[in-house]
Amino acid sequence: MWARAEHTVDRAVRRVEQVVDGCPPGPERTALEAYLPRVDLVARAARANALRAQAEAPSDGFTVPAGPEGRHPEVHRRLTRTATACAQVAEAAAMVRVGGGSLDAVERAVVRAEELAGLR
Repeated sequence: MWARAEHTVDRAVRRVEQVVDGCPPGPERTALEAYLPRVDLVARAARANALRAQAEAPSDGFTVPAGPEGRHPEVHRRLTRTATACAQVAEAAAMVRVGGGSLDAVERAVVRAEELAGLR
């Protein structure tokens, strides 16, 4: 359960990297590259959160265990929302790449991912 949730975040972060790698050299790519360390930190935080959750409330199936004080369903929700925010970063970056988006949208999605991962 926890490994699957963490993998979803990691996959979304890798997609951000792919979008940036596909961007031609120029100011947009330079601006997008500045976000890569931040989304990498999000992936690391999500992994740490998933490892901590697995240690506190082990799961090897599809059910989210309640864990101590019943808080682990919320931990799982935050992990899945973090993955969604990272996917939104990739989407916003892709729009910048094709000239139809703004860096403000990328920034908002990165900030949201950071918040959900517990970095803000």
